Amino acid sequence: MITARDGVIDRVMGLDSGADDYIPKPFAIEELLARMRSLFRRSNAESKQPLLVYQGLQLDLEARIFQKYGEVVELTKREFDLLVILMQNIGRVMTREVLLDLVWGYDADVETNVVDVYISYLRNKIDDPGSPSFVQTIRGLGYGIQK
Repeated sequence: MITARDGVIDRVMGLDSGADDYIPKPFAIEELLARMRSLFRRSNAESKQPLLVYQGLQLDLEARIFQKYGEVVELTKREFDLLVILMQNIGRVMTREVLLDLVWGYDADVETNVVDVYISYLRNKIDDPGSPSFVQTIRGLGYGIQK
């Protein structure tokens, strides 16, 4: 939760009402990104499974093998890592900035459009022609896999 209200009671009420974190304005963007990375690490650690399955897609995290309807599909390291994050966060919108930070690293010297390029590579490998894409574009926000 990001808000201008910074009193102790406001923070307690925000956290008690279900917020995972509470950040009063103004804040440093570096702190916001660090808090987001922490939240994703925590969420990924809680749901750490050696196998991620969604519809006909299967990711073996230990062997780093991706299968689509039982057929092995070769993915690059970045494509695989990108798909892992998306599949671990099904139903969530992942911004380009967060994906860039988690897959390429916080201090990577690349622009966010590299995420768009790799999403395109990924779609070409995992989607069936004429079928809706597994990875959805949420206009103005980022990407996600819908539940």
